[in-house]
Amino acid sequence: MRIPSALKFFGAVVALALLAGCSTYGSVATPIVRNHPQMIVKSTPMYSCPATGTIVYVSDFADDVVNVYSGRFSGQQPCGQIGAGHLKLPAGIFVDTSTHDLYVANMFDFSVTVFHRGQNKPYNTYTDPSGQVVQDVTLAGDGTVIASNVKQYGGPEAGSLSTWTAGPNGGTFVGNFPMTNDAQGGFLTLKKNGTVYFNDVDAKSGLGAMWKVSCRAGVCGPQTRVKGVSFASPSGMMFDATGDLLANDEVAGTADTFELPNPSPKTFPLLAGGGVGMAIDEKDKHWYAADPLNNDAAEYLYPSGALAGIVPGNQGGWPIGVAVDP
Repeated sequence: MRIPSALKFFGAVVALALLAGCSTYGSVATPIVRNHPQMIVKSTPMYSCPATGTIVYVSDFADDVVNVYSGRFSGQQPCGQIGAGHLKLPAGIFVDTSTHDLYVANMFDFSVTVFHRGQNKPYNTYTDPSGQVVQDVTLAGDGTVIASNVKQYGGPEAGSLSTWTAGPNGGTFVGNFPMTNDAQGGFLTLKKNGTVYFNDVDAKSGLGAMWKVSCRAGVCGPQTRVKGVSFASPSGMMFDATGDLLANDEVAGTADTFELPNPSPKTFPLLAGGGVGMAIDEKDKHWYAADPLNNDAAEYLYPSGALAGIVPGNQGGWPIGVAVDP
């Protein structure tokens, strides 16, 4: 029996979470094949990661923290754990490589929280006043904060994009822009030319679709569907330095590389359970994937897809997002 995708769980899970006023869901997702006898137990926040050099962040949707790793994935324990007491249902995450700040899509508070590298407490929070369940986040070249939303809590809107002009004390909210023809919003990424690409669950087919839109100064214009591209389950995406679009497809269990406008990707297989959030380390050519169904995160060589290592999640955890600070 195929286990439903983590993304398709989100709408129901988040709605139940908010109604119950609880943000711990270790029992929601069923593990598929792997087990982790040395699984980390969430404890008092700690941080001993290096001040410089590559680190990898993995958000834990169930335990309301972000684990931090230094060096290769190979069963290592995290060198840091941040956000305890400041995050509620953290999902997609993004690193601004110019400042080394970490942006976290914080579902329960309808917000994006921002951390300086090495700090446990956020220094800024961007909140959508219309009550959007934020799933992923990126930062435009002009400093605009852009988030993708699963749905509007308690309202009629399905997926959408929200934008803010960057600044202290939450910046300035620009607007909320509904996605086109979707049942549920997905993840997003930004191309070097400033075009926003996002995916969603199509209202008609129930499959993942991909769209693009310009959001100049935070004002998003008409949305255009990327022809021919579909996913069994839309998951994390990003562009590499060559302009190729990289994406996880959790249910298909593949890591996809698109040379758009060609809609047929090159793929390599992900471990059983697939992966939701993804990130690329351009320097070392490694592909990272967060796997909530098996409560771990995996590291693959790119573009070969050879497995380089796995780290277990927190006890009862649900890893969703992953980001690299080079």
